[in-house]
Amino acid sequence: MEHRPDPIQIITRPSVSVAEDRIQALGAWVHAARRAGWRVDPVDEPVDWPAGECGLVDIEGLRYLLRIGLRGRTRAVLLPAGQAGPGTAELPAGDRAVASRPVLQLTTWAEPVLAPE
Repeated sequence: MEHRPDPIQIITRPSVSVAEDRIQALGAWVHAARRAGWRVDPVDEPVDWPAGECGLVDIEGLRYLLRIGLRGRTRAVLLPAGQAGPGTAELPAGDRAVASRPVLQLTTWAEPVLAPE
């Protein structure tokens, strides 16, 4: 039985600065997949960066297209008016008085490339 997560289950959540650089976003995902035990080789073929494609990889004989976009679920903290500023980082973790809402964050993920039949 395979103990490694399937490549489609591996996601990374790059910072905005990393997400703006296709090479860094691709590298972060490849690093995570290798850490999970996969042999990953980037494939040097063009992708549609404006459409959210990050790159192609070969993982032990199968190709995957890496995508980047708003997909990962997280929560955004809603601060009362006048509280945003230098002291924002000092908010107590888990403070029930601090409201939040669900949002999507940048995520990099892999989709298998299916050969035409």
